[in-house]
Amino acid sequence: GQTGSTGQTGATGQTGATGQTGATGQTGATGQTGATGQTGATGQTGATGQTGATGQTGATGQTGATGQTGATGQTGATGQTGATGQTGVTGQTGATGQTGATGQTGATGQTGATGATGRTGATGRTGPTGPTGPSYIESVTNTVPGNRIATVNLFDTSTVDINETVTTLSQDNSTGVISYTDENGDPTADTVDVRSGDLDNQIEVGSDGGAFLNIPIVYAAGRHGEAELTGTGSKTVYEATIARIDEGDFQVTFDTDIGTTNYIIQLSIELCSGNDCPGNGSRTYDDPGVYYYDVQTTGFKINAADSDNGTTRGDDSDLGFMFTVIKLPN
Repeated sequence: GQTGSTGQTGATGQTGATGQTGATGQTGATGQTGATGQTGATGQTGATGQTGATGQTGATGQTGATGQTGATGQTGATGQTGATGQTGVTGQTGATGQTGATGQTGATGQTGATGATGRTGATGRTGPTGPTGPSYIESVTNTVPGNRIATVNLFDTSTVDINETVTTLSQDNSTGVISYTDENGDPTADTVDVRSGDLDNQIEVGSDGGAFLNIPIVYAAGRHGEAELTGTGSKTVYEATIARIDEGDFQVTFDTDIGTTNYIIQLSIELCSGNDCPGNGSRTYDDPGVYYYDVQTTGFKINAADSDNGTTRGDDSDLGFMFTVIKLPN
């Protein structure tokens, strides 16, 4: 584990009193000084001439104006260096005198009393326990064949593989039944049905074996009434858009291609206000109708018209309508 932090050092105990200094031992006799070697003869010093009397200092004259600096003359040639004189003979060193005998060492003074021991400082907090080191593995048993997930290095330097058992999973795409072989190696596979066997179950098995709800669904729907046509209301549309082509004709476009033209289109017409549908004639329009045409996988067109004009084709009119698109099962 990690070493706990070191506790604080206790206060230093008081220094004990200094013991008395022992008596100084007698100084040993000084050894005899050896004979001094002879000093070489000193050359005679020339007589010093008498110093003349110092004359009185005259008054300092005014400093004259500094003249212009003359041109620097050419440097003369350097003269040859004279020959070095011979070094005189070194005199002989005198013999070293004998060292005197060492005097006796004085007696050691008594040791002073030991001072009181200072208080022990508080023990620091114990650090967190470190992770447990690896244990030596002596043996591994009950190993099984399968996919290796690890190799154990044993204490005797041999190795053992740790494997996971092999399981299998498969699905019958025609029945949707999933077969599973467990880890015990039981040859009898367990099975799971993705579709209930109840008689009124509408879920079928898809081409890939998965559950498939194969019933008619509302693929797109919308309302485009009189309020939306006059700009006083917003269109309500599901998975499609409605665009006016011209008077009485509208384009319905699916948000996603339905992939077939074999779908159901249901249309309904809005009752005109006051039984007088909008149109470009002077007579009353009171026989509205709505029809689909140009069916494509991406959408279809709608025509709205008033049909109370005898055998003549209906007069196109911007009438309100609703539509529902139903996609049939495969």
